[in-house]
Amino acid sequence: MFLALLACHRAPASTSAPPAAVRVSEGNVVAIILAANNTDLSYARLVPARAHSVAVKTFAERMTTDHTILNTRIADIAQRNGISAEDNAISLDFRDHSANRRDTLRELDGARFDSTYAANEIQYHQELLDAIDHVLLPNARTPELREFVSYLKPAVSAHLAHAQQMRAAIASGK
Repeated sequence: MFLALLACHRAPASTSAPPAAVRVSEGNVVAIILAANNTDLSYARLVPARAHSVAVKTFAERMTTDHTILNTRIADIAQRNGISAEDNAISLDFRDHSANRRDTLRELDGARFDSTYAANEIQYHQELLDAIDHVLLPNARTPELREFVSYLKPAVSAHLAHAQQMRAAIASGK
């Protein structure tokens, strides 16, 4: 639904206009960020018992550290600015997709887990970048929240690049 929701707000393919932003409250922005962070934390928690690749284990450790820090920062920003997290279709969709993807990952181990986890991380970070561009940035009006969301984009892009490197390492047998 997340991607479907964003797709509904995009310009038709025949025009060159950029996609339209999805309108949500700042409470929704906070909820989406928390849901996205908790989603990736839930994936990383599966790694120690299932992964074979050192690259996957290293990546998951990094995701655990970074997303835990981001959760603390967004909670602090929300509290300082009087913003309460309010779930919406997008935050709930992150959670639903997370549960489905975790169920798939739980059934795997070793090399199959590693390759599926890598593909999942690439897809997740691409979806999050899309949400940043079309939902989070356009709706973060409080200066501190907007600054935080602006900081997220290069961090998520770096995570995506790292996930792509992880996939390449797995493919090469490292």
